[in-house]
Amino acid sequence: MNLTVGSYVAAIDMGSNSFHLLIAQVQSNGWCAVYTEERRVQLAAGADQGSLQSEAQERALLCLQDYKEILARYRIAELHVVATASLRGVRNTLPFLSAVEDLLGVLPTIISGEQEAELVYLGVSTKLLGKADTSSQQHCLVIDIGGGSTELAWGFAHRMVKGVSVDVGCLHYLRYFPDGELREEHFNAARDAATVIFKQALHRFPAAFWESSPRVVGCSGTLLAVEQVLLAQAENSSSTGIYLQQLQALADSLFSFNTVDDVRYPGLTEDRRSIFASGVAIVMALFEALNISSMQLSQHGLREGIIENRLAEGGLTFQQGGQQQ
Repeated sequence: MNLTVGSYVAAIDMGSNSFHLLIAQVQSNGWCAVYTEERRVQLAAGADQGSLQSEAQERALLCLQDYKEILARYRIAELHVVATASLRGVRNTLPFLSAVEDLLGVLPTIISGEQEAELVYLGVSTKLLGKADTSSQQHCLVIDIGGGSTELAWGFAHRMVKGVSVDVGCLHYLRYFPDGELREEHFNAARDAATVIFKQALHRFPAAFWESSPRVVGCSGTLLAVEQVLLAQAENSSSTGIYLQQLQALADSLFSFNTVDDVRYPGLTEDRRSIFASGVAIVMALFEALNISSMQLSQHGLREGIIENRLAEGGLTFQQGGQQQ
């Protein structure tokens, strides 16, 4: 379908922890967001054995029903529904995918980890550099920590050169906190396991990556939640991003809580409390593996990348429904 100026196009990102909805309107020079929403669904909760749990599917369909009602307020020309680590490698996806198609009229696409990294990079880099700036040689490493996986995408301008996806996510890493107990040894085990995986992943990047001194940009709900807590603790500071010294102090303060469900900080939303400790452990691991002292953050990510890709000439091609080719 050819999209024209004024058309509405929508993207739904069915993540392992949260679902995201973005409705955009096409403009002569790109697009603008007219509606965004994030909702905790935890589709991957209990799926460590490779099967979606019935309760998680029910939560997902209830969320998508609400999204359907929101979409009905607009004349949507195209709806793109994408699933990531939440459905990759899961055995019982077909009945769930069929239920989503019956509800929304669109069969979701399960994208690969590398393609998720590429879409995340596109969504973040376009915002950082501006749509017209395609000649910039500024190298960026874009990081997205999800509920089930973490994507590392390196490139320059709007082109990803190398993308890697690893099975490190704040929801899956709750397994390092047995019975939800928040002990220092549990936190350290999660951090150390993630550090090993990140270092292995970074070895897959070419030598040019290390020589480029890339700008490091994070874009996930986990990273944004950490930033909000650090900002609330700093009180008079308006410095955005994440800095190692403050991050370490935040990690140390977690051990005053008995369980992951007890975690409470000013600036931390209710739906992030139970996965905050595992998320901080993963962020600490990233800082160690990359040997960095600070990280810039972006509000954009996968859903914006889906819209950008749709409007770009020669964008990624999705196989409608099921696993992407």
